[in-house]
Amino acid sequence: MSFDGIFTHTVVFELKEHLLSGRITKIQQPFAQELLLTVRAFNHNYSLLLSANPSYARVQITEVKFQSPAKPSNFVMTLRKHLSGAIIKDISQIKNDRIIVFQLQNRDELGDTQTLFLYVEIMNRHSNIVLVRQSDQKIIDAIKHISSNQDRYRELLPQVSYKLPPQQNLQNPFDAFAREQFIKSHQDVLVKQNVADVTNLIKENFMGLGKDSTKELVTRLTTTKANADAILKSFNQMFKQLQQPQATIYTKQQQQTFTPIPYQTIQAQGFIDQQFTTLSLMLDAFYHDRARKDRVRQQADNLLQVIKRNLKRDRTKIKRLQKDLQKTESADQARLRGELLTTFMNQVPKGAQSITLENYYDNNKPIAITLQPELSPSQNAQKYFKTYQKLKNSIAHLKEQLNLTQQEKEYLEGILAQLEYAQVQDIADITVELRQQGYLKQKQQNKKRPAKIHHGETFIAADGTQIHVGKNNLQNDYLTTKFADKRYTWLHIKNMPGSHVIIADFKPSPETIKQAAQLAAFYSKAGQNKAKVPVDYTLVKHVHKPNGAKPGFVIYTDQKTLMVEPKQDLPQK
Repeated sequence: MSFDGIFTHTVVFELKEHLLSGRITKIQQPFAQELLLTVRAFNHNYSLLLSANPSYARVQITEVKFQSPAKPSNFVMTLRKHLSGAIIKDISQIKNDRIIVFQLQNRDELGDTQTLFLYVEIMNRHSNIVLVRQSDQKIIDAIKHISSNQDRYRELLPQVSYKLPPQQNLQNPFDAFAREQFIKSHQDVLVKQNVADVTNLIKENFMGLGKDSTKELVTRLTTTKANADAILKSFNQMFKQLQQPQATIYTKQQQQTFTPIPYQTIQAQGFIDQQFTTLSLMLDAFYHDRARKDRVRQQADNLLQVIKRNLKRDRTKIKRLQKDLQKTESADQARLRGELLTTFMNQVPKGAQSITLENYYDNNKPIAITLQPELSPSQNAQKYFKTYQKLKNSIAHLKEQLNLTQQEKEYLEGILAQLEYAQVQDIADITVELRQQGYLKQKQQNKKRPAKIHHGETFIAADGTQIHVGKNNLQNDYLTTKFADKRYTWLHIKNMPGSHVIIADFKPSPETIKQAAQLAAFYSKAGQNKAKVPVDYTLVKHVHKPNGAKPGFVIYTDQKTLMVEPKQDLPQK
């Protein structure tokens, strides 16, 4: 489901319940198109996320923790100047559109009370966050500046009068009178209960209904008794139900969607439903991994280009080396021809272009040998011996190069796999590693302050045991070679790039080993695959890092293997 007008309506009521009369105590911008406001309300601190990201624009209270950049943006500085300490007087929605308005009250530089409006426009790539002064309706600032060259209808620039996006001349479906009038005006069509006709009527008369919401409403109106009263009752029941949301995520294989209340039309398609106590908790669950991957892609765009460029080079090199190795298969044939020419040299006429001799290695079967007529029989034999020696010498070199290139390819594929489950703060570690390995230019660093390496994530098993997970190669090396006691248990997915996992216990229970194995599977190339995968585990003392090996590479012995489903359902420390 999209964040349509219906969902926006339910979110506004949830926000009002928690945030009205609250005071804004902190303003951060963890990412380019997202704001995080800390609101103190009812003796509790709420984190209010306002996102204008084109892929997942939304407004919600979030439990997810974010790290803000060391240097605040100009937009954040402007908001802090005008909104620090501001009171949230009201939260409203423009009709049933995807626009949420925060009415805020604060004091200006002269100490006079002023009212400001913070508009959050949730409109995909046109999403924006705009701060407007009530007294003159002038824009103070916007998270995205839009000039007249970009949008002829309206500018979103400081000191320009704020204008709402173009409004549809349609009814608000939350207006009970509008619903009643709609039934009266179109009952002849509605009682026929033709799905296509009812769908067109809904689209032509009501605003803010996304595809899923329209389908759900039409289904409810066309599966009731074919009279005006019953149809109006079904219409009213859906919007009455929306007053008490039951936040639901529906999942079916790789598909996932969410609704503010259970939707019959989605349930009928065989989706598995999961309900949440609040809309915001549901949005955290739905968007957390999607948003994380998008942010990582934004932050790691340069790294991805470098990795993919080197991977492409390695794959091309592997094909070339394999082709060259195939050529060396003719080495023994060159040696054989040299030996036959040497043995039967007296039978080889000068100036001949080829000769057929008996191969005494193969029951004297005749074998044709190509000659260079300008060379003597002895020189032709020596040329074949030189070719044989050259090919023989190149085999070891080609195999060595093929092995090194294959190792580099696997290493870079491992980095790509780590980016699949990395957090934004992990990008710094991966950047340091790629600099150390020569894939990125070295950055001048203060010798007194070496680059700080994060030490991964710590999870708490059901029995209270700590499980440590490295999320990139530098973290893996730290956990395995420096942090872990030799008597701790070490885990890694079998034959696949993944995290090093350490159970900080000398004798972990079978259940703890299983939970740690599930984490090792989750933080690997297998990712969120629901199929069971093999995970090896052994004591840290049996894990060794070869001299000169790339970060994260180890060899291990005395392992046991456990088949588990990738999971990440343990609490973090």
